Amino acid sequence: MSGVTSYEKALEIAGQIVFTVKGISMRPLFHADTDAIVVRKCKPDELKNLDIVLHTRPSPQGKQYVLHRIVGRKPNGDFIIAGDNCVTYDIVPPADILGITVSAQRRNTPIKLSGTKYELYTRLWCKPYKMRFVVLGCRNIAKRIIGKTLRLLHLR
Repeated sequence: MSGVTSYEKALEIAGQIVFTVKGISMRPLFHADTDAIVVRKCKPDELKNLDIVLHTRPSPQGKQYVLHRIVGRKPNGDFIIAGDNCVTYDIVPPADILGITVSAQRRNTPIKLSGTKYELYTRLWCKPYKMRFVVLGCRNIAKRIIGKTLRLLHLR
């Protein structure tokens, strides 16, 4: 038997898990391969807007674990969840949420998930998520246009 266990099983046994961030969906708050996150098992009724949660979603490989932020809630109780660096969101049923982020650190230095600076970040960038989608979408389009233009210039 392999030593691999699911996050669900680890949370059930220990009540919390620690893992290293992969990907760029939570930038600028979390950085891939350097930031360690502590997630505690929780009940969906404990969660509130702007909490960072670990949830599952279907993928071609079966199941994907995702660490994103709650940005809203549907009338039926499902959560609207998006990464801080994403232009889309997921609708997540409460049963698919595994836990809530309780602390984080980058190379042994705590990442503050409270205080004035964090509060400003969440109010100005995370809470107005629909506006953020527009800003990030425009940034992505501009990057593509610049990239194509530079490639064309180099071909001449």
